[in-house]
Amino acid sequence: MFDFLSLNVFHQDLNEAYTTGRLSCEDGSALRYIDYAIIEQQTPMTAASTFWLDSLRDCKIDHHLSLPFDRHRVSDEHRTGRGISASFSFSEHLSRTFIAYASMSKITLENMALASYYAFLFKLTNGEKDLCIGMNTRGRYKPELMPIIGMFVNVIPLRCKLDPCWSFARLVKEVHQMATDSSHYSYFPLQRILAQHPLVSKPAFLDTSFQFDSNTTQNMSNEIILDDVRLSLVPYSTKIGTDEI
Repeated sequence: MFDFLSLNVFHQDLNEAYTTGRLSCEDGSALRYIDYAIIEQQTPMTAASTFWLDSLRDCKIDHHLSLPFDRHRVSDEHRTGRGISASFSFSEHLSRTFIAYASMSKITLENMALASYYAFLFKLTNGEKDLCIGMNTRGRYKPELMPIIGMFVNVIPLRCKLDPCWSFARLVKEVHQMATDSSHYSYFPLQRILAQHPLVSKPAFLDTSFQFDSNTTQNMSNEIILDDVRLSLVPYSTKIGTDEI
């Protein structure tokens, strides 16, 4: 089992093996996933543990956001994995304004979109000020982990304690700082984050998540066109065990 980013590594290794008859990593000096797993188990995680404990202090992580719904969900209902999606497009003017504001604020487009998402959730929940959602992270927080085939993805909670009196600029600043700090400790496994809250059986932040995908490549081999619909391969991986939900 491996994540989406491992596909490119696998394809490169497969191509190298077929064209040269050998792999450049066969000398045994390359870092392997099993090496990473052992190192991770031996790495002190006191700072990360303290960070996540403080981040979720007094947070009702089993409290579901009061979002509008089309039917009531039964708590013990079996999840089929089926669902629907809704999409909309920004106008060119709004897109340029969005990018310009992110550049002016010196933040990434991802954090800009995240701040907008919190503002949207604040409106949908009729003023919920403590918003905790989940986000899927790549988990490859060091350059030497990039060429390894394995499952590095991790889900982390992102908590924003929003003040209704904030301006949008203040919200963007606060979300950027929170996301940056959380990203720094994103390697801390979700299981261990949840273990800090043993009385919570079903963390609600896993029901509302944020995912930012930037598809700027022009690789037409990953696209299929059916009539006027263009389908493309979108990078997405997740790792949530049944004991974590």
